[in-house]
Amino acid sequence: MSFFEKMASTALPKIEEAEVKLDLSGMEKADALQKLDAVVVYCKKSWAKSLYVGFDPARPGGGETLFQPVARYFVIEKFNGYVSHVVPLMTAERAGVFVVFKI
Repeated sequence: MSFFEKMASTALPKIEEAEVKLDLSGMEKADALQKLDAVVVYCKKSWAKSLYVGFDPARPGGGETLFQPVARYFVIEKFNGYVSHVVPLMTAERAGVFVVFKI
C-alpha cells in the first residue's frame, strides 16, 4: 500500500465538504498568495466554516510547490485566531489543504 493510499484510507475531510474551494494550480507564488488572501478575506466576511485550497502536487524536477507558502499563511491566520485547524490532503494527482475557520 502506497503512502497516498494509506492517507486516503484515514478519516480525513472530503474536498466536497468545503464551503469555499480555491484552485491555485499553475500559479506563481506571489499571484497565488495574493489570490489566497482575497479568498480568505471573503471567507471571514461571509462567515464560511471551511475552505479547500488546491495546488499542484510535488513532481520530480518540478521545483517548489505552494505547500510551504500556503501553510505559512495559515500559521499566521491560526496565530491571529481565525483558523481552528488545517489538514493537508495529498494524493499523487492533487495537493491541497482543508482549512476550518473559527466562528
